[in-house]
Amino acid sequence: MHSGKKEPEYWLFLEPYVHVSLNKDSVLFYNSLSGERFEIESESRAGRLSRELLLPENGYVAGVETGDLNDDGVKELVRKLRDLFMGELLKREWSTGKPVNILPEPHFKSLFTKEMLAKPEAKDLIDFDNYIHEIVFYINSSGRDRSRKFSAAPKQFVFPGDTLDRPAELPLNKIEAFIQDIIRFKITHLHVSGSDIFHYSEFEALDKIITRTGIPVTYNLTAAQYDPVVAGILLNNRAARLSVHFTFPLNTGEFNSLLTELTEKNWFKRVDFHFLVSSQEELAAAREVISATGLPHAYLSPFYTGDNFDFFRDAIFITKEDILASTPSQNQVYSRISVNESDFGRFIILPDGIIYANLNDPPAGELGSQRLEELIVKEMLEGVSWTRTRKSVAPCSRCLYYFLCPPVSSYELIMKRFNFCDVFE
Repeated sequence: MHSGKKEPEYWLFLEPYVHVSLNKDSVLFYNSLSGERFEIESESRAGRLSRELLLPENGYVAGVETGDLNDDGVKELVRKLRDLFMGELLKREWSTGKPVNILPEPHFKSLFTKEMLAKPEAKDLIDFDNYIHEIVFYINSSGRDRSRKFSAAPKQFVFPGDTLDRPAELPLNKIEAFIQDIIRFKITHLHVSGSDIFHYSEFEALDKIITRTGIPVTYNLTAAQYDPVVAGILLNNRAARLSVHFTFPLNTGEFNSLLTELTEKNWFKRVDFHFLVSSQEELAAAREVISATGLPHAYLSPFYTGDNFDFFRDAIFITKEDILASTPSQNQVYSRISVNESDFGRFIILPDGIIYANLNDPPAGELGSQRLEELIVKEMLEGVSWTRTRKSVAPCSRCLYYFLCPPVSSYELIMKRFNFCDVFE
């Protein structure tokens, strides 16, 4: 490996679509175009050469001497890079000086830094549309009973349940003012949820406000809360969907009645069916129902009760083989090493007006106190939800495969365990 000022005999370079990660044991090379990958030992001569490639001043280009190529590990590294279209070894004569290369570094369409925000003229260059896409409104809460099985469900996924210990209702005027603020941006989806959204005192007015925006919206309810008259009003908005949540034991009469109603009204394809499952028995029952009825939009929502870890291990955890079978694209790799794909671009507003990026994290703001731009700025520069990546949590931070895994989930925050896998068993 080249260490002096004299130009080396060869240049080894990597393609910009190749991603490299390393830990004390191994180095991983990943081709984001083909999904091909391979590993080498970190402490080998080839491993040390790999670390040289990653040095910022080298920028994916490292000098190689003939002596290096006499090493079997280095020869094998060069062969694999060539065979998998990840890189090439060039003789010095092919380039006048060190070859110029492009490092695979993620970037937003508009840079977001504290320095930019300090300059009004620079702040105007920030495209806030790149940082927001979804708003979740929890419009009411009847008072949370923590002894009930599903009281913690809203902290795991969007769910029609209580989010506050005391009764509360989000004022319509504050919702309307916030919607007037957000329609300036390219919001791709709204969620409306709560303890019982149809019992919101000004629900009809809320629906009209949302309908006028043209933003796609999903109204969340339980099967017991379904009202065909209200559902018909909501679905007059062609951008609206219903998300009906079912728990076990399943009320079959209620379920069959709902299916009949949706089929007769031709609403079947505009309804999402979410089945909360917390055991292998419930999972099997949900799959049987989905298979027997042919539901077009059915989803399984694993629910952590606090004492069903074995179910999560069997149904949710993934293996090292699963991880190695994943093939994220270049953009997906960039996303996973920069932001949390689950939380990024989303704000959740509770009935008391407190705003969160994730209900398991500290608040991001308060409705009526900050404009959307201010909420985005605070979350990007001070918050933890949007920018929580695998590299920022243990033990994932020392894992070779951190960018091959899905983002950190709310389940992991609740369970205080960040490796739903067997890599660090």
